[in-house]
Amino acid sequence: MTIDSHCHLDQADYTEPVSDVVARAQSAGVDHILAVACSPDDFDELLNLLKKYPCLYGTFGIHPEYAHKKQDIENLKKYIKKSGAVAVGECGLDYHEAEATKEQQRALFLSQIDLAHELHLPLMIHSREAEGDTRDILRKAYKEGKLADGFVLHCFSGSLDMAKEAVKMGGYLSASGVLTFKNADRVREIFTEIPLENLLVETDAPYLAPHPLRGKPNEPAYVQYTLAKLAEIKGVSEKEMEKITTENFNRLYKRGHK
Repeated sequence: MTIDSHCHLDQADYTEPVSDVVARAQSAGVDHILAVACSPDDFDELLNLLKKYPCLYGTFGIHPEYAHKKQDIENLKKYIKKSGAVAVGECGLDYHEAEATKEQQRALFLSQIDLAHELHLPLMIHSREAEGDTRDILRKAYKEGKLADGFVLHCFSGSLDMAKEAVKMGGYLSASGVLTFKNADRVREIFTEIPLENLLVETDAPYLAPHPLRGKPNEPAYVQYTLAKLAEIKGVSEKEMEKITTENFNRLYKRGHK
């Protein structure tokens, strides 16, 4: 069993029906897909997809790029509860190109940490060029017991220190197609240091298509390329890595059993 633990299935991101994307994933041996809605504009679309495809899990959050707009956390909570979402997110900090100020992003991130704690759900975290503030916020949340239901640093390409600290706090690190890139030696070195019990695999589709498919739109069927590379650098078989990452997924997303 293989699980793509993070992808986006907004129809606007694909040039063909999402039904075809899901069908190819299942044909490729991807049993389940965790689909992410990170803007209120996408919540209804994901809700409908979850009703249509039994192979999908869902998570709802508000990405930091929308932090400069007025956000309704109660509305987010409503969608999470009625959908049976397995996590809150993706949420976090993005200091690369988001319009929102750092203060706006931090405030939105903190509100979603509180929501996850209230609902006893794990957090799916986005952190780009914001490692220092991400670490400070997680440290404080951890000390306050707000990360008791777990978290994942999705599409992880941060520092080894960040990875080690996340593991100490009970977090998971998710490998994306970046792991397969020819210029990603540093990322591969970091993943060699992460314990097997803290690993997940994802596509982040339609972004970051893995080698040898770079330049093409990514999709959940391609998670196998990342899984194969992760198995290689960890010195285990692909079958064993499938088993490990599936068990890790089910441990983190406690409601994620189908």
